[in-house]
Amino acid sequence: MKKIMKHILALAIVFATLSSNATEAVTFTNKEDGKTLLMFENVSQGDQLLVKDAFGIILYKESIEKSGQYNKSFDLTSLPDGNYIFELDKKHQIRTYPFKVDLSVVTFNKAKLTVINKPVVSAKYNMVYVTSNNQNPTDYKIEIFYNTNGSYFEKIHTETVKDAINFGKKFKLLEDKKEDYKVVITYEGRTFTSIVNF
Repeated sequence: MKKIMKHILALAIVFATLSSNATEAVTFTNKEDGKTLLMFENVSQGDQLLVKDAFGIILYKESIEKSGQYNKSFDLTSLPDGNYIFELDKKHQIRTYPFKVDLSVVTFNKAKLTVINKPVVSAKYNMVYVTSNNQNPTDYKIEIFYNTNGSYFEKIHTETVKDAINFGKKFKLLEDKKEDYKVVITYEGRTFTSIVNF
């Protein structure tokens, strides 16, 4: 019973950490010179900021160099008319902020902000734990690969979790296989890969 309570407490801490990041403040300001000032209140060094078009093509990419507040001006008026997103790829989640360019006028739709929480993969002894928590029901595809010779990974398990908002799963691996494992989780059109070893 104590072990079950420890796992439930660990999951609660993970989910509380993820949900606490969901209210992060962002400001978009269209300036008189036509540029847009983008300001985040709380970023971390190593976060990735991207601008993508409606087809998911990356038009701009920047690695955040300093933790804390981030602000930068962008000239978005030179983009062709269409729909775009700013994407902030953080350690535990991906946040997308849609905007539209129409006749050199830039309009942000804050109501359509989306947040995708990344899955959490951990390993202890010969067990792999996978947890995830998101806003909408979605299908999760989980694949586990075993590193057979240092460069090739062989798939040893695959399954799909249907219509889940949050879930936790554990997988028991072979005790005599102490090499690297790769866990690949796909949902919301994105793939997340983690390497675990014992």
